Parts: sequence; C-alpha cells; structure tokens
Amino acid sequence: MVSSVTGWWDGVELWLVQSPFVLQFVLVLVILAPLCWLAAFLIDRGVDRFFAFFARRSGRTPQPDDVREAVDTGVRRATGGSA
Repeated sequence: MVSSVTGWWDGVELWLVQSPFVLQFVLVLVILAPLCWLAAFLIDRGVDRFFAFFARRSGRTPQPDDVREAVDTGVRRATGGSA
C-alpha cells in the first residue's frame, strides 16, 4: 500500500517538475494561493478567539485598536489629537 502511494506521488512530482513554467505558475495560483489564504484566515480567527477568551477572563473591556475604529464607533481618544 505504501509503495503504491509513494510511486503515485513520485509520478505526480516528476510530471510537475517536467511541466512548462507557465503551467506550474497557474497550478500554484489555482491551488496554493487559496490554500495559503485559507490558512492565514484560520490562523487570524484562531488568534482573535484566543485573545478574546483571555480578555473576557481578565474582565477588561476591549479598546479600539486604531483611529478608524475609534472614529467609526464614536469614541474619542484622550491622546490630544482632534478626532
């Protein structure tokens, strides 16, 4: 079983390496780019949930992170700048 999987993978790898550059580039854009986007999205959501969990446990209220969020929510910062 293992040798058939490795033989199949070796065949795919050999086909890919011998393919023209344009085909390799298109395969990367079609397959690898969405996978990387999905991985980044999942990591971002996971980190957000991780820190939100600990923010709830500590009893802190979330603060606006940037000026755009502060303006959108109507919160004025006390840093001396005009909002």
